[in-house]
Amino acid sequence: MLFEASGPEYRIVEVNETREKLMGVSREHSVGRPLFEAFPDMSPKFKETGINEARTHIQQVIRTKKPKRFEAFRYDTRDDSGEVLVRYWQMTYVPLFDVDGQLSYILSAARDVTDEVRATRRVASVEDRLEAALAVGKVGSWLWDVGADVIRSDKNLTKLFRLTKERLIAGLTLHDFLHATHPEDRRRVEQAIQRTVTQRVPFEEEYRIVLMDGTERWVLARGKVEEHDGRLLLPGVIVDITERRDLQAQVELAYQQDQLNRRAAKILQKRNEELVAIGRSKDEFVALASHQLRTPATAVKQYLGMVLQGYAGDITETQQEMLEKAFESNERQIQIINQILNAARADTGKLAMAPIALDVRLLVNGVWGDMQPAFEQRHHHAVLDMPKTPVTVEADQGYLRMAIENILYNACVYTPDGGTIAVKLTKQGTMCQLSVADSGVGIRKADLGKLFAKFSRIHNPLSVQAGGSGIGLYLASEIVRLHGGSIVVESKLHKGTTFAILLPLMHNKK
Repeated sequence: MLFEASGPEYRIVEVNETREKLMGVSREHSVGRPLFEAFPDMSPKFKETGINEARTHIQQVIRTKKPKRFEAFRYDTRDDSGEVLVRYWQMTYVPLFDVDGQLSYILSAARDVTDEVRATRRVASVEDRLEAALAVGKVGSWLWDVGADVIRSDKNLTKLFRLTKERLIAGLTLHDFLHATHPEDRRRVEQAIQRTVTQRVPFEEEYRIVLMDGTERWVLARGKVEEHDGRLLLPGVIVDITERRDLQAQVELAYQQDQLNRRAAKILQKRNEELVAIGRSKDEFVALASHQLRTPATAVKQYLGMVLQGYAGDITETQQEMLEKAFESNERQIQIINQILNAARADTGKLAMAPIALDVRLLVNGVWGDMQPAFEQRHHHAVLDMPKTPVTVEADQGYLRMAIENILYNACVYTPDGGTIAVKLTKQGTMCQLSVADSGVGIRKADLGKLFAKFSRIHNPLSVQAGGSGIGLYLASEIVRLHGGSIVVESKLHKGTTFAILLPLMHNKK
Protein backbone atom coordinates (compact mmCIF):
# COMPACT_ATOMS: atom_id res chain seq x y z
CA MET A 1 0.00 0.00 0.00
CA LEU A 2 1.26 3.46 -0.95
CA PHE A 3 0.10 6.58 0.89
CA GLU A 4 1.11 10.25 0.96
CA ALA A 5 3.73 11.29 3.53
CA SER A 6 1.79 14.46 4.41
CA GLY A 7 -0.38 14.35 7.50
CA PRO A 8 -2.64 14.25 9.16
CA GLU A 9 -4.67 12.44 6.46
CA TYR A 10 -1.94 10.33 4.86
CA ARG A 11 -4.19 9.78 1.86
CA ILE A 12 -3.95 6.35 0.19
CA VAL A 13 -2.56 6.37 -3.37
CA GLU A 14 -2.41 2.68 -4.34
CA VAL A 15 -3.15 -0.80 -2.95
CA ASN A 16 -2.05 -4.02 -4.62
CA GLU A 17 -4.19 -7.11 -5.02
CA THR A 18 -2.41 -9.11 -2.30
CA ARG A 19 -2.99 -6.32 0.22
CA GLU A 20 -6.66 -6.31 -0.69
CA LYS A 21 -6.94 -10.04 0.01
CA LEU A 22 -4.93 -9.89 3.24
CA MET A 23 -6.80 -6.95 4.72
CA GLY A 24 -10.18 -7.84 3.31
CA VAL A 25 -10.58 -4.27 2.04
CA SER A 26 -11.14 -3.55 -1.69
CA ARG A 27 -9.05 -1.11 -3.69
CA GLU A 28 -12.12 1.00 -4.49
CA HIS A 29 -12.86 1.33 -0.77
CA SER A 30 -9.37 2.51 0.17
CA VAL A 31 -7.67 4.42 -2.69
CA GLY A 32 -8.13 8.19 -2.34
CA ARG A 33 -9.29 7.99 1.25
CA PRO A 34 -7.36 9.06 4.37
CA LEU A 35 -5.39 6.14 5.81
CA PHE A 36 -7.08 5.94 9.22
CA GLU A 37 -10.51 6.45 7.70
CA ALA A 38 -10.08 3.42 5.49
CA PHE A 39 -8.26 1.46 8.21
CA PRO A 40 -9.43 2.75 11.60
CA ASP A 41 -7.42 1.80 14.69
CA MET A 42 -9.33 -0.97 16.49
CA SER A 43 -6.56 -2.02 18.87
CA PRO A 44 -7.32 -2.44 22.60
CA LYS A 45 -4.63 0.10 23.44
CA PHE A 46 -6.29 2.75 21.26
CA LYS A 47 -9.63 2.03 22.88
CA GLU A 48 -8.10 2.41 26.33
CA THR A 49 -5.67 5.34 25.77
CA GLY A 50 -6.61 6.96 22.44
CA ILE A 51 -3.01 6.55 21.26
CA ASN A 52 -2.72 5.38 17.65
CA GLU A 53 0.54 3.46 17.45
CA ALA A 54 0.46 3.30 13.62
CA ARG A 55 0.33 7.11 13.43
CA THR A 56 3.24 7.29 15.87
CA HIS A 57 5.29 4.89 13.71
CA ILE A 58 4.56 6.89 10.55
CA GLN A 59 5.67 10.10 12.24
CA GLN A 60 8.88 8.37 13.31
CA VAL A 61 9.64 7.30 9.71
CA ILE A 62 8.95 10.84 8.46
CA ARG A 63 11.22 12.28 11.14
CA THR A 64 14.13 9.85 10.62
CA LYS A 65 13.57 9.34 6.84
CA LYS A 66 14.63 5.70 7.38
CA PRO A 67 12.76 2.43 6.81
CA LYS A 68 11.28 0.89 9.94
CA ARG A 69 9.93 -2.58 10.75
CA PHE A 70 7.65 -2.79 13.75
CA GLU A 71 6.56 -5.52 16.13
CA ALA A 72 3.54 -7.58 15.30
CA PHE A 73 0.22 -6.08 16.28
CA ARG A 74 -3.37 -7.24 16.26
CA TYR A 75 -5.74 -5.93 13.57
CA ASP A 76 -8.89 -7.99 13.10
CA THR A 77 -10.56 -8.44 9.69
CA ARG A 78 -13.83 -9.94 8.49
CA ASP A 79 -14.54 -12.80 6.13
CA ASP A 80 -17.16 -12.86 3.38
CA SER A 81 -19.90 -13.73 5.88
CA GLY A 82 -18.95 -10.78 8.09
CA GLU A 83 -17.44 -12.90 10.88
CA VAL A 84 -14.55 -11.25 12.71
CA LEU A 85 -11.15 -12.90 12.13
CA VAL A 86 -8.40 -12.35 14.68
CA ARG A 87 -5.23 -11.45 12.75
CA TYR A 88 -1.72 -10.31 13.63
CA TRP A 89 0.43 -8.20 11.29
CA GLN A 90 4.01 -7.06 11.00
CA MET A 91 4.38 -3.70 9.25
CA THR A 92 7.38 -2.28 7.44
CA TYR A 93 7.31 1.41 6.45
CA VAL A 94 9.70 2.51 3.65
CA PRO A 95 10.08 6.26 2.89
CA LEU A 96 10.02 7.22 -0.87
CA PHE A 97 11.60 10.44 -2.19
CA ASP A 98 10.99 12.48 -5.36
CA VAL A 99 13.69 13.67 -7.80
CA ASP A 100 14.37 16.64 -5.56
CA GLY A 101 15.03 14.37 -2.55
CA GLN A 102 11.84 15.36 -0.83
CA LEU A 103 9.86 12.72 1.10
CA SER A 104 6.68 12.26 -0.85
CA TYR A 105 5.24 8.82 -0.11
CA ILE A 106 5.51 5.93 2.33
CA LEU A 107 5.31 2.36 1.18
CA SER A 108 3.55 0.12 3.72
CA ALA A 109 4.35 -3.60 3.44
CA ALA A 110 2.08 -5.77 5.64
CA ARG A 111 2.85 -9.39 6.41
CA ASP A 112 0.27 -11.70 8.03
CA VAL A 113 2.10 -13.26 11.02
CA THR A 114 -0.95 -14.71 12.79
CA ASP A 115 0.31 -18.30 12.61
CA GLU A 116 3.76 -17.28 13.83
CA VAL A 117 2.36 -15.35 16.78
CA ARG A 118 0.14 -18.24 17.80
CA ALA A 119 2.99 -20.76 17.45
CA THR A 120 5.28 -18.53 19.50
CA ARG A 121 2.67 -18.24 22.21
CA ARG A 122 2.12 -22.01 22.25
CA VAL A 123 5.85 -22.59 22.59
CA ALA A 124 6.06 -19.98 25.36
CA SER A 125 3.13 -21.63 27.14
CA VAL A 126 4.75 -25.06 26.88
CA GLU A 127 8.06 -23.65 28.10
CA ASP A 128 6.32 -21.98 31.04
CA ARG A 129 4.59 -25.23 31.98
CA LEU A 130 7.83 -27.18 31.56
CA GLU A 131 9.73 -24.70 33.69
CA ALA A 132 7.01 -24.84 36.34
CA ALA A 133 7.09 -28.66 36.29
CA LEU A 134 10.88 -28.68 36.56
CA ALA A 135 10.69 -26.20 39.43
CA VAL A 136 8.16 -28.36 41.29
CA GLY A 137 10.28 -31.44 40.66
CA LYS A 138 13.43 -29.50 41.64
CA VAL A 139 15.06 -30.32 38.30
CA GLY A 140 17.73 -28.02 36.91
CA SER A 141 19.65 -28.25 33.64
CA TRP A 142 23.15 -27.34 32.54
CA LEU A 143 25.27 -27.26 29.41
CA TRP A 144 29.03 -27.62 29.74
CA ASP A 145 31.16 -26.47 26.82
CA VAL A 146 34.11 -28.81 27.43
CA GLY A 147 36.61 -26.92 25.25
CA ALA A 148 35.77 -23.46 26.63
CA ASP A 149 35.18 -24.89 30.13
CA VAL A 150 32.00 -22.85 30.61
CA ILE A 151 28.84 -24.19 32.23
CA ARG A 152 25.54 -22.45 31.49
CA SER A 153 22.59 -23.20 33.79
CA ASP A 154 18.88 -22.55 33.89
CA LYS A 155 16.93 -20.80 36.66
CA ASN A 156 16.22 -24.00 38.58
CA LEU A 157 19.87 -25.02 38.80
CA THR A 158 20.71 -21.46 39.81
CA LYS A 159 18.17 -21.70 42.64
CA LEU A 160 19.43 -25.13 43.67
CA PHE A 161 23.03 -23.92 43.95
CA ARG A 162 21.87 -20.47 45.16
CA LEU A 163 23.98 -18.67 42.58
CA THR A 164 23.89 -14.88 42.25
CA LYS A 165 22.82 -13.19 39.00
CA GLU A 166 26.35 -11.90 38.52
CA ARG A 167 27.79 -15.38 38.94
CA LEU A 168 25.26 -16.76 36.48
CA ILE A 169 26.12 -14.16 33.83
CA ALA A 170 29.84 -14.81 34.22
CA GLY A 171 29.26 -18.55 33.80
CA LEU A 172 30.64 -21.46 35.82
CA THR A 173 33.75 -23.52 35.23
CA LEU A 174 33.99 -27.21 35.98
CA HIS A 175 36.10 -26.30 39.01
CA ASP A 176 33.28 -24.07 40.28
CA PHE A 177 30.79 -26.87 39.70
CA LEU A 178 32.91 -29.41 41.59
CA HIS A 179 33.71 -26.96 44.39
CA ALA A 180 30.09 -27.17 45.59
CA THR A 181 30.37 -30.98 45.80
CA HIS A 182 30.83 -32.48 49.26
CA PRO A 183 34.54 -33.18 49.89
CA GLU A 184 33.84 -36.87 50.52
CA ASP A 185 32.06 -37.21 47.13
CA ARG A 186 34.14 -34.81 45.02
CA ARG A 187 36.78 -37.27 43.81
CA ARG A 188 34.14 -39.81 42.75
CA VAL A 189 32.14 -37.20 40.80
CA GLU A 190 35.28 -35.83 39.12
CA GLN A 191 36.32 -39.31 37.98
CA ALA A 192 32.81 -39.98 36.63
CA ILE A 193 32.92 -36.75 34.57
CA GLN A 194 36.35 -37.60 33.18
CA ARG A 195 35.13 -41.08 32.25
CA THR A 196 32.09 -39.58 30.49
CA VAL A 197 34.24 -37.19 28.44
CA THR A 198 36.99 -39.64 27.52
CA GLN A 199 34.93 -42.80 27.03
CA ARG A 200 31.67 -41.17 25.85
CA VAL A 201 29.65 -43.07 28.47
CA PRO A 202 26.58 -41.50 30.11
CA PHE A 203 27.17 -39.55 33.32
CA GLU A 204 24.97 -40.50 36.29
CA GLU A 205 25.89 -39.93 39.91
CA GLU A 206 24.18 -39.36 43.27
CA TYR A 207 26.18 -37.13 45.57
CA ARG A 208 25.99 -34.33 48.11
CA ILE A 209 26.47 -30.64 47.52
CA VAL A 210 27.33 -28.06 50.19
CA LEU A 211 25.73 -24.63 49.82
CA MET A 212 27.29 -21.34 50.90
CA ASP A 213 25.45 -21.45 54.27
CA GLY A 214 26.73 -24.98 54.97
CA THR A 215 23.46 -26.72 54.11
CA GLU A 216 23.90 -30.18 52.59
CA ARG A 217 21.63 -31.44 49.81
CA TRP A 218 21.55 -34.74 47.93
CA VAL A 219 21.38 -34.49 44.12
CA LEU A 220 21.15 -36.87 41.17
CA ALA A 221 23.06 -35.65 38.08
CA ARG A 222 22.74 -37.12 34.59
CA GLY A 223 24.33 -36.13 31.28
CA LYS A 224 25.55 -37.37 27.90
CA VAL A 225 28.35 -36.07 25.67
CA GLU A 226 27.35 -34.51 22.32
CA GLU A 227 29.31 -32.93 19.45
CA HIS A 228 28.07 -29.84 17.58
CA ASP A 229 30.11 -28.08 14.89
CA GLY A 230 33.30 -29.56 16.23
CA ARG A 231 32.52 -28.50 19.81
CA LEU A 232 32.32 -31.08 22.60
CA LEU A 233 29.29 -30.42 24.80
CA LEU A 234 27.95 -32.16 27.90
CA PRO A 235 24.30 -31.24 28.50
CA GLY A 236 22.54 -32.67 31.54
CA VAL A 237 20.05 -32.32 34.33
CA ILE A 238 20.39 -32.31 38.09
CA VAL A 239 17.61 -33.28 40.51
CA ASP A 240 17.34 -32.44 44.21
CA ILE A 241 16.66 -35.84 45.84
CA THR A 242 17.20 -34.82 49.47
CA GLU A 243 13.62 -35.63 50.48
CA ARG A 244 13.80 -38.98 48.71
CA ARG A 245 17.05 -39.86 50.46
CA ASP A 246 15.59 -38.79 53.80
CA LEU A 247 12.53 -40.93 53.13
CA GLN A 248 14.74 -43.88 52.18
CA ALA A 249 16.69 -43.42 55.41
CA GLN A 250 13.44 -43.36 57.40
CA VAL A 251 12.19 -46.46 55.61
CA GLU A 252 15.49 -48.24 56.28
CA LEU A 253 15.39 -47.19 59.94
CA ALA A 254 11.78 -48.37 60.20
CA TYR A 255 12.75 -51.67 58.57
CA GLN A 256 15.62 -52.17 61.02
CA GLN A 257 13.34 -51.28 63.92
CA ASP A 258 10.75 -53.73 62.60
CA GLN A 259 13.38 -56.47 62.47
CA LEU A 260 14.41 -55.67 66.05
CA ASN A 261 10.76 -55.69 67.11
CA ARG A 262 10.21 -59.05 65.40
CA ARG A 263 13.23 -60.56 67.15
CA ALA A 264 12.12 -59.06 70.46
CA ALA A 265 8.60 -60.40 69.89
CA LYS A 266 9.96 -63.89 69.25
CA ILE A 267 12.04 -63.70 72.42
CA LEU A 268 9.02 -62.44 74.40
CA GLN A 269 6.79 -65.11 72.87
CA LYS A 270 9.29 -67.81 73.82
CA ARG A 271 9.64 -66.34 77.30
CA ASN A 272 5.85 -66.16 77.62
CA GLU A 273 5.52 -69.79 76.57
CA GLU A 274 8.12 -70.69 79.19
CA LEU A 275 6.25 -68.69 81.84
CA VAL A 276 2.95 -70.30 80.83
CA ALA A 277 4.58 -73.73 81.12
CA ILE A 278 6.07 -72.80 84.49
CA GLY A 279 2.71 -71.44 85.65
CA ARG A 280 0.92 -74.58 84.49
CA SER A 281 3.45 -76.76 86.28
CA LYS A 282 3.07 -74.65 89.40
CA ASP A 283 -0.72 -74.84 89.31
CA GLU A 284 -0.60 -78.58 88.74
CA PHE A 285 1.86 -78.92 91.61
CA VAL A 286 -0.32 -76.82 93.92
CA ALA A 287 -3.39 -78.85 92.97
CA LEU A 288 -1.55 -82.11 93.55
CA ALA A 289 -0.01 -80.92 96.81
CA SER A 290 -3.34 -79.58 98.05
CA HIS A 291 -5.04 -82.87 97.23
CA GLN A 292 -2.32 -84.82 99.01
CA LEU A 293 -2.51 -82.51 102.03
CA ARG A 294 -6.27 -82.77 102.25
CA THR A 295 -6.21 -86.56 102.62
CA PRO A 296 -4.20 -86.70 105.91
CA ALA A 297 -5.94 -83.53 107.20
CA THR A 298 -9.31 -85.21 106.67
CA ALA A 299 -8.06 -88.28 108.51
CA VAL A 300 -6.87 -86.11 111.42
CA LYS A 301 -10.32 -84.50 111.53
CA GLN A 302 -12.04 -87.89 111.69
CA TYR A 303 -9.79 -89.20 114.48
CA LEU A 304 -10.12 -86.02 116.52
CA GLY A 305 -13.89 -86.18 116.12
CA MET A 306 -13.96 -89.79 117.27
CA VAL A 307 -11.90 -88.97 120.39
CA LEU A 308 -14.17 -85.99 121.20
CA GLN A 309 -17.23 -88.22 120.83
CA GLY A 310 -15.87 -90.72 123.37
CA TYR A 311 -14.90 -93.61 121.11
CA ALA A 312 -11.47 -93.80 122.81
CA GLY A 313 -12.83 -93.51 126.32
CA ASP A 314 -13.41 -90.70 128.76
CA ILE A 315 -11.22 -87.59 128.55
CA THR A 316 -10.69 -84.77 131.02
CA GLU A 317 -11.98 -81.24 130.54
CA THR A 318 -8.45 -80.00 129.78
CA GLN A 319 -7.95 -82.74 127.20
CA GLN A 320 -11.34 -81.95 125.60
CA GLU A 321 -10.54 -78.24 125.43
CA MET A 322 -7.18 -78.93 123.78
CA LEU A 323 -8.69 -81.45 121.36
CA GLU A 324 -11.46 -79.00 120.37
CA LYS A 325 -8.85 -76.32 119.57
CA ALA A 326 -6.93 -78.89 117.52
CA PHE A 327 -10.15 -79.86 115.71
CA GLU A 328 -10.93 -76.18 114.90
CA SER A 329 -7.37 -75.58 113.66
CA ASN A 330 -7.53 -78.69 111.52
CA GLU A 331 -10.91 -77.54 110.14
CA ARG A 332 -9.40 -74.17 109.14
CA GLN A 333 -6.49 -76.02 107.54
CA ILE A 334 -8.90 -78.13 105.46
CA GLN A 335 -10.77 -74.99 104.39
CA ILE A 336 -7.52 -73.33 103.29
CA ILE A 337 -6.46 -76.47 101.41
CA ASN A 338 -9.85 -76.59 99.67
CA GLN A 339 -9.54 -72.94 98.67
CA ILE A 340 -6.02 -73.47 97.31
CA LEU A 341 -7.20 -76.55 95.43
CA ASN A 342 -10.14 -74.66 93.92
CA ALA A 343 -7.90 -71.73 93.00
CA ALA A 344 -5.50 -74.11 91.26
CA ARG A 345 -8.42 -75.63 89.39
CA ALA A 346 -9.54 -72.17 88.32
CA ASP A 347 -6.04 -71.34 87.05
CA THR A 348 -5.85 -74.52 85.01
CA GLY A 349 -9.39 -74.19 83.69
CA LYS A 350 -10.57 -77.26 85.58
CA LEU A 351 -13.07 -75.47 87.80
CA ALA A 352 -15.97 -77.20 86.07
CA MET A 353 -19.46 -75.78 86.60
CA ALA A 354 -22.60 -77.92 86.85
CA PRO A 355 -25.27 -75.23 86.45
CA ILE A 356 -28.89 -75.73 87.44
CA ALA A 357 -31.82 -73.37 87.94
CA LEU A 358 -31.36 -71.75 91.38
CA ASP A 359 -33.43 -69.31 93.40
CA VAL A 360 -30.71 -67.01 94.75
CA ARG A 361 -32.93 -66.20 97.75
CA LEU A 362 -32.72 -69.79 99.01
CA LEU A 363 -28.93 -69.88 98.54
CA VAL A 364 -28.45 -66.58 100.42
CA ASN A 365 -30.79 -67.65 103.22
CA GLY A 366 -28.76 -70.84 103.72
CA VAL A 367 -25.45 -68.94 103.94
CA TRP A 368 -27.06 -66.30 106.14
CA GLY A 369 -28.23 -68.95 108.61
CA ASP A 370 -24.73 -70.51 108.77
CA MET A 371 -23.21 -67.08 109.55
CA GLN A 372 -25.52 -66.27 112.44
CA PRO A 373 -23.24 -67.69 115.16
CA ALA A 374 -20.37 -65.55 113.87
CA PHE A 375 -22.57 -62.43 113.78
CA GLU A 376 -23.80 -63.07 117.33
CA GLN A 377 -20.29 -63.72 118.62
CA ARG A 378 -19.19 -60.26 117.40
CA HIS A 379 -22.48 -58.57 118.29
CA HIS A 380 -23.05 -57.48 114.67
CA HIS A 381 -26.30 -55.84 113.68
CA ALA A 382 -27.13 -58.07 110.68
CA VAL A 383 -29.89 -57.07 108.23
CA LEU A 384 -31.20 -59.29 105.41
CA ASP A 385 -33.48 -57.84 102.70
CA MET A 386 -34.87 -60.42 100.26
CA PRO A 387 -37.55 -59.92 97.54
CA LYS A 388 -40.84 -61.81 97.82
CA THR A 389 -40.64 -63.34 94.32
CA PRO A 390 -38.02 -65.84 93.09
CA VAL A 391 -34.75 -64.57 91.67
CA THR A 392 -33.70 -67.38 89.35
CA VAL A 393 -30.24 -67.80 87.87
CA GLU A 394 -28.49 -70.69 86.17
CA ALA A 395 -25.56 -71.54 88.40
CA ASP A 396 -23.50 -74.24 90.10
CA GLN A 397 -24.99 -74.38 93.58
CA GLY A 398 -21.85 -75.41 95.41
CA TYR A 399 -19.46 -72.93 93.78
CA LEU A 400 -21.89 -69.98 93.88
CA ARG A 401 -22.54 -70.68 97.56
CA MET A 402 -18.77 -70.69 98.11
CA ALA A 403 -18.45 -67.24 96.43
CA ILE A 404 -21.26 -65.76 98.58
CA GLU A 405 -19.78 -67.32 101.75
CA ASN A 406 -16.37 -65.79 100.99
CA ILE A 407 -17.85 -62.30 100.49
CA LEU A 408 -20.03 -62.49 103.59
CA TYR A 409 -17.21 -63.99 105.70
CA ASN A 410 -14.94 -61.09 104.69
CA ALA A 411 -17.61 -58.58 105.75
CA CYS A 412 -17.87 -60.31 109.12
CA VAL A 413 -14.16 -60.51 109.99
CA TYR A 414 -13.35 -56.96 108.82
CA THR A 415 -16.24 -55.33 110.70
CA PRO A 416 -15.45 -54.46 114.35
CA ASP A 417 -17.64 -55.73 117.17
CA GLY A 418 -21.04 -54.01 117.24
CA GLY A 419 -20.86 -53.01 113.54
CA THR A 420 -23.53 -53.43 110.89
CA ILE A 421 -23.75 -55.91 108.00
CA ALA A 422 -26.57 -55.53 105.46
CA VAL A 423 -27.34 -58.01 102.67
CA LYS A 424 -29.82 -57.08 99.95
CA LEU A 425 -30.95 -58.96 96.82
CA THR A 426 -32.61 -57.03 93.95
CA LYS A 427 -33.42 -57.36 90.27
CA GLN A 428 -31.96 -54.76 87.92
CA GLY A 429 -33.17 -55.22 84.37
CA THR A 430 -31.60 -58.35 82.95
CA MET A 431 -29.37 -58.84 86.00
CA CYS A 432 -29.76 -59.56 89.67
CA GLN A 433 -27.57 -57.87 92.29
CA LEU A 434 -26.58 -59.25 95.67
CA SER A 435 -24.98 -56.46 97.72
CA VAL A 436 -23.09 -57.05 100.98
CA ALA A 437 -22.50 -53.76 102.84
CA ASP A 438 -20.57 -53.42 106.08
CA SER A 439 -19.48 -50.65 108.42
CA GLY A 440 -16.01 -52.10 108.72
CA VAL A 441 -12.46 -50.76 108.39
CA GLY A 442 -12.81 -49.91 104.68
CA ILE A 443 -10.23 -50.10 101.92
CA ARG A 444 -7.92 -47.44 100.56
CA LYS A 445 -8.53 -46.48 96.92
CA ALA A 446 -4.99 -47.47 96.02
CA ASP A 447 -5.61 -50.99 97.36
CA LEU A 448 -8.88 -51.69 95.51
CA GLY A 449 -7.00 -53.16 92.56
CA LYS A 450 -5.33 -55.75 94.80
CA LEU A 451 -8.55 -57.17 96.23
CA PHE A 452 -9.04 -60.00 93.74
CA ALA A 453 -5.38 -60.86 93.22
CA LYS A 454 -4.40 -64.37 94.27
CA PHE A 455 -2.62 -64.61 97.66
CA SER A 456 -3.04 -60.87 98.11
CA ARG A 457 -3.86 -59.53 101.57
CA ILE A 458 -4.37 -55.86 102.38
CA HIS A 459 -3.00 -54.52 105.63
CA ASN A 460 -5.56 -52.95 108.00
CA PRO A 461 -6.21 -52.91 111.78
CA LEU A 462 -8.10 -56.26 111.61
CA SER A 463 -5.97 -58.12 109.04
CA VAL A 464 -3.85 -59.97 111.62
CA GLN A 465 -6.87 -60.96 113.68
CA ALA A 466 -8.85 -61.99 110.57
CA GLY A 467 -6.10 -64.22 109.18
CA GLY A 468 -6.84 -65.91 105.85
CA SER A 469 -4.91 -67.17 102.85
CA GLY A 470 -5.63 -64.34 100.39
CA ILE A 471 -7.51 -66.73 98.11
CA GLY A 472 -11.17 -66.22 99.09
CA LEU A 473 -11.90 -63.07 97.06
CA TYR A 474 -9.84 -64.30 94.10
CA LEU A 475 -11.84 -67.52 94.04
CA ALA A 476 -15.15 -65.64 94.44
CA SER A 477 -14.36 -63.38 91.47
CA GLU A 478 -13.40 -66.36 89.28
CA ILE A 479 -16.60 -68.23 90.19
CA VAL A 480 -18.78 -65.19 89.44
CA ARG A 481 -16.91 -64.59 86.15
CA LEU A 482 -17.50 -68.20 85.07
CA HIS A 483 -21.22 -67.58 85.69
CA GLY A 484 -21.16 -64.61 83.30
CA GLY A 485 -21.26 -62.04 86.09
CA SER A 486 -18.99 -59.58 87.85
CA ILE A 487 -18.19 -58.16 91.27
CA VAL A 488 -18.20 -54.39 91.91
CA VAL A 489 -16.61 -52.85 95.01
CA GLU A 490 -17.14 -49.45 96.63
CA SER A 491 -15.32 -48.51 99.82
CA LYS A 492 -14.39 -45.61 102.09
CA LEU A 493 -11.58 -45.92 104.58
CA HIS A 494 -12.88 -46.22 108.17
CA LYS A 495 -16.46 -46.05 106.84
CA GLY A 496 -17.11 -49.48 105.35
CA THR A 497 -17.25 -51.46 102.12
CA THR A 498 -19.95 -52.71 99.75
CA PHE A 499 -19.44 -55.76 97.51
CA ALA A 500 -22.04 -56.21 94.77
CA ILE A 501 -22.32 -59.55 92.93
CA LEU A 502 -24.01 -59.13 89.53
CA LEU A 503 -25.40 -62.24 87.78
CA PRO A 504 -27.56 -62.62 84.64
CA LEU A 505 -31.13 -63.74 85.32
CA MET A 506 -31.98 -67.13 83.90
CA HIS A 507 -34.67 -66.02 81.44
CA ASN A 508 -32.08 -63.81 79.70
CA LYS A 509 -29.74 -66.69 78.96
CA LYS A 510 -30.01 -68.23 75.48
